[in-house]
Amino acid sequence: MGAGKSTVGPIVAGRIGAAFVDLDAEIEKNADATIATLFATEGEAGFRAREAELVATLANRENIVVALGGGTVTSRRVRRQLLAAGTLITLHARASQLLERVGEGEGRPLLQGNAQEKLEALLRDRRAMYLECHGVVNAEGDVAEVADRVVAIAARAPLSVPLGSRSYRVEVGQSCLHWVDEAVAGRRALVVCDENTRRYADRIKGSSWLCLRSGEEHKNLETVARIWEAAFSARLDRRSVFVAVGGGVAGDLTGFAASAFLRGVPFVQVPTTSLAMVDSSVGGKTGVNNAHGKNLIGAFHQPERVVCDVATLSTLSERDRAAGWAEAVKSAWLAGPEALERLAEDAVALREGDLDASVRAVRMSVALKSRIVADDEHERGARALLNFGHTIAHALESEGEYRRYRHGEAVALGMLASVQVARRLGLDVDHAAAGLLREVLGEIGLPIELPSLAGLAPFIANDKKRVGDALGFINPAAPGEARIVKVALPAFFEAIRQV
Repeated sequence: MGAGKSTVGPIVAGRIGAAFVDLDAEIEKNADATIATLFATEGEAGFRAREAELVATLANRENIVVALGGGTVTSRRVRRQLLAAGTLITLHARASQLLERVGEGEGRPLLQGNAQEKLEALLRDRRAMYLECHGVVNAEGDVAEVADRVVAIAARAPLSVPLGSRSYRVEVGQSCLHWVDEAVAGRRALVVCDENTRRYADRIKGSSWLCLRSGEEHKNLETVARIWEAAFSARLDRRSVFVAVGGGVAGDLTGFAASAFLRGVPFVQVPTTSLAMVDSSVGGKTGVNNAHGKNLIGAFHQPERVVCDVATLSTLSERDRAAGWAEAVKSAWLAGPEALERLAEDAVALREGDLDASVRAVRMSVALKSRIVADDEHERGARALLNFGHTIAHALESEGEYRRYRHGEAVALGMLASVQVARRLGLDVDHAAAGLLREVLGEIGLPIELPSLAGLAPFIANDKKRVGDALGFINPAAPGEARIVKVALPAFFEAIRQV
């Protein structure tokens, strides 16, 4: 309250040619009563119910700008609804500035009594909720400039990974690498890249950089130690930031290094491969490999921001680009039939490197992953669904010593093998959808002929999803209906031998 939503909103609406709605004014008009009266007669719970009902209606409208009430986003359900419906902006101002605007809180039920104490308490209590947005704008300056910043954020249509005070936004665009400069401005930064992405790292202003050797075989603790040493040499401190520029290997290494350096510093993901954009750059999983398997040493450490410039994909080989889209196909299967059908329509365009299709695939994948991560950040439940196909994929990679298959190629084969394993285990699988899955993977340019799986048992026995003598297997079932099934290891090993 007092941040200027009702003042900035109409200006923003005028700039983008949209209608303007003031939520509180609309509630008062519908109820034929003031907000204060509604609080007095229905209590805050009754008022929030009216608020939620109106938000649900407005969320279905297009081309509108809505000034929300100060407490609208305190409902998790309403907050997620707004995040999915459009761009959600938090206007921020200091408590002293807000108090100048609201005075003694006349007509504001939640500020009755000591307005300053009440306002400061609200800001403390709501801070994490306010940060689950697509952007935060300082509202203390010129109103026209505040509106400009709001319009600029909305134009990028960022995606949010809503995790309270650790929330961050994912920006997807074309030729937008310069957005990284905004993310690191005013701080010391160590940019970690590899031989293939040095050209992009050099564009990031005012940074030190470390160029690593590319390849999964270098994703180990020795390489992490090199990153730490470079950070010390660059005199980084806890206010500094690591920036990962490259594929999943660079992202995992840099994120893990950031999680432990000085007991944790921020890092920014700048994925330059299709695989990293649709999967590894979002969700906070970091880690390295060792002799026992892939990603067995690591930590959950969320990035501060993710910038996906799909123009960087034009430098990839067709094979590498296709490998990344396997994770997008996985996301589409988990999201539901509409997402899978849309990806099927874009399959050939993705194989050919079409940038518009690439933006759609990345945004779909990130939106799906952000919803799942927000509900299960540390993979204690539904987040395990994102491992569809990965148990077999990781085993294939380990068996081939990370040289036979690209990760995405292994995931494609892992998904197809999971369909066959599910059938051998007597689980229901949508046959028609499984056929479409195979067709889409093939059209994108991914392998669809299964190799022998007979030698995978030793690697699967070390899978992170193993609990005792059982495995959490992702049964594909049908698009949008995948589920986790506990399967005894002997039964699983017998099923893969039959595939």
